[in-house]
Amino acid sequence: MPASRLRAAHVALAIAFVGLGAVDGVWAARLPALKHRLGLDSGQLGLVIFAVSVAATVSLPIAGWLASHRGSRGPTGLGLVIAAGGLTLAAFAPSLAVLVPAACVLGAGIGILDVSANAHGVAVEHRLGRPVLSALHGAWSFGLLGGSALAAASAAAGLGPRLVFPVVAAGAVVVAAFVVPKLLPGAEDAAVDTARFALPRGALALPAFLTFCCMFVESSTMNWAAVFLSGPAHTSAAVAAGGVVAFAIAMAFARLVGDRFVARWGFGGLARTGGLLTVAGMLLVLATRSPLPSLVGFACVGAGCAAIVPALFRLAAAAPGISSGAGIAAVATAGYTGGVINGPSIGFLARGVGLTGALGLIAAAGLVIALLGPRLQR
Repeated sequence: MPASRLRAAHVALAIAFVGLGAVDGVWAARLPALKHRLGLDSGQLGLVIFAVSVAATVSLPIAGWLASHRGSRGPTGLGLVIAAGGLTLAAFAPSLAVLVPAACVLGAGIGILDVSANAHGVAVEHRLGRPVLSALHGAWSFGLLGGSALAAASAAAGLGPRLVFPVVAAGAVVVAAFVVPKLLPGAEDAAVDTARFALPRGALALPAFLTFCCMFVESSTMNWAAVFLSGPAHTSAAVAAGGVVAFAIAMAFARLVGDRFVARWGFGGLARTGGLLTVAGMLLVLATRSPLPSLVGFACVGAGCAAIVPALFRLAAAAPGISSGAGIAAVATAGYTGGVINGPSIGFLARGVGLTGALGLIAAAGLVIALLGPRLQR
């Protein structure tokens, strides 16, 4: 394959990851607006977040089958279009009964896109002969930053999701139309069937559990930061969306240097430092319940969890006596489970102890990472 064709596919795939991050970012940052417009409590909002996560998880093996049988180029575009449709439906949902199905559509699109884009990244990486997946995940982080920043700006201007969501959705469709023709064709796409469920056991048990904790931290912060700031912290809608912005900025730049920290500290040092930084950030948020300290705290959480999941995937792929595909599938299953339960666990716990107390689960997960992560070093 010509080098120019391969470079074009690489760039197009990075743009697709940016699109995925932008959808995630604008959705997470404007959750408080949906909550307020429909009069939802934390438990009901947790159900909406749960619907997105479950739909994304259910689409995992479906997307893997499509990628392995048809190539991952088409499903990448399909995921963008479906996510755009779900985002638009959510913007105009008149009630919780309509918002939940819209959230399922959004989640299905996100899941298909996530799996297909990563499968395509494996193919591109194989042909380039150098690692690019970490950088592609960094592109997702910058997309998350862009989407959440747009949400914050729209909130400051008094613009609601009914305007912002369709605009981002239209952008996602344009991205799909642009990138799909430039991606590797099906015949050249060595899509790997890594999108499958597998139970972690043996040497994979601890990496899988840590992946569960890390993705619980990541998903919970992304979904609940703006809700916390607009509720217990009593900030404006723009500052509330800024919580996701701060989280995204820190995560994006931490991922750019994450491999250097792994090389310097080893995984144990990375897990200890990242876990303690997550704990410190959440304690700052929950103890102050003030805008500026909370933004700093959410940024600490983003920096703390940024590099751990990619490092865990690398460890799982190299586990002795286990194929790389089986290792990745096992920790991915655990990670998606962590993403699924953040909505109902925090949402319904908040009904009993308040959102401030419920978000203490994020700090608890960070402490587990700091305590158990160094065991993998040995």
